[in-house]
Amino acid sequence: MSKRIVIMGECMVELYQLVDNVYHQNFAGDVFNTAVYLKRTSEVPVDVQFFTAVGTDLISDKLVRAVEREKIDTSLMLRTKTARPGLYMINTDAFGERSFVYWRDSSAAKQTLQCFNQQLDFSALQGCDMFYFSGITLAILSDSDRAQLFELVQQLKASGSQIVFDPNYRPALWPHADNAKAAFIQAYSLADVALPGLDDHKVLFGAQTTNDVVEQLVELGVAEIIVKDGKNGINGRYQQKGFTAQAHAVKKVVDTTAAGDSFNGGYLAARLGGIAPQHAVKFAARLAGFVVEHTGAIVSKDHFNGFWAQNRPSVFVK
Repeated sequence: MSKRIVIMGECMVELYQLVDNVYHQNFAGDVFNTAVYLKRTSEVPVDVQFFTAVGTDLISDKLVRAVEREKIDTSLMLRTKTARPGLYMINTDAFGERSFVYWRDSSAAKQTLQCFNQQLDFSALQGCDMFYFSGITLAILSDSDRAQLFELVQQLKASGSQIVFDPNYRPALWPHADNAKAAFIQAYSLADVALPGLDDHKVLFGAQTTNDVVEQLVELGVAEIIVKDGKNGINGRYQQKGFTAQAHAVKKVVDTTAAGDSFNGGYLAARLGGIAPQHAVKFAARLAGFVVEHTGAIVSKDHFNGFWAQNRPSVFVK
């Protein structure tokens, strides 16, 4: 039986430079990237639904078609006549580290819950096996919409949905770090699975090590914790037992965009397939390592198929 996964957040127009003054246009965004890699790497049937708002313009139509090409359900992609997708441009240095320029002030995704209230009700979300959202999902919402989202998440959790949260802290999206910290604590208190990076917790919670992050999230009641620390690897905790895993060695980092997002998608795909966390992280690290060897957030299907032919989550159960 197919498992239903609802992933909420923003998808934007992505531009990345091919050569001087020549840019490639694609679509990407933290939770959308996770949705794509989850769908592509799941070894069990999954119905991934992307929950967001887009405009009624031609670029929004193109975005919806791009989501459909990834075999992701678009029935929760709601339409608004007063906004359109945001846009960002990637610049990468010689080491593959990226910087971004954003045009997202009028992003349609900010209206997701307003459109939801007008067009749908809780029954459209109820019954999902998993609900995934991020710190960026929280950041782009108004205070009242954010409060409503927490109410929806609480209802979903009470009805049996597994709640997954990645903080993905972006300072520029928050009026103050304290606002983000308060929102993340509330999200963690509802989460069954947390997928943070050490850097976010250093800034917001004063963590110095991945062990600090694990301890902080145990206190907040999170049952399954995966802390990412780049090339230093992963620190996890599940069923009150800790474990660690090494990062995957990468031959050449081309673009670190979507490294964490692809890790999350691969990890969740493996877990949905019944693979234990300590093995799921190995596949997720291999997937993230593959993604950063390519330009842009979403690796082309041709390149991805070559990776998939030799790497599946079940291979890493050793």
